[in-house]
Formats: sequence, structure tokens, C-alpha cells
Amino acid sequence: MTLAQLLNQNSFLIAVIAALGGSCIALIARRARRRAWLVWMAAVTVAIGIYFAMRTTPSRAFGSAADVQQAVTAGRPTLVEFYSDF
Repeated sequence: MTLAQLLNQNSFLIAVIAALGGSCIALIARRARRRAWLVWMAAVTVAIGIYFAMRTTPSRAFGSAADVQQAVTAGRPTLVEFYSDF
């Protein structure tokens, strides 16, 4: 994987880390009080929760083209979603 592919695949994560890091530096520079830090910690917690919620794999993921063909021809309604990171 090249550096460009790595940055493309993780661009949202990098942007969130940069935003939270910048806000942390701003809080330190302003000598923020406890309430501001609690809001920042809540934002970090939400960001981590969203990250792990998006990283889950569906319970019925197909491993090969033969698995897809078998599911489609089984006679039951089937939804096939194609997804690419690029």
C-alpha cells in the first residue's frame, strides 16, 4: 500500500485526529477550565465510538464469488452490496 492509498483510506480518521488535537492545543493555550475539558473528552469519546461502530463487519459477508452466486440462486430475496474503499 502506498502512502497516497493509506492517506486516502484513512482521511476521515486523520481529519478528526487533527481537529481534536488542534482543539486540545487551543485548550492548553487558553488554560481552559474543567467544563471545556469535559466537552473535549465527550467529543473524543463520541469520535472513538463512531470509529468502532463503523469498523464492524456484517455478519453475512460473502467470501467469494461462488458464495454470492449460491445466495442469489437459492430462491430467497437477496441484497448484494458492492463496496470499495477507493
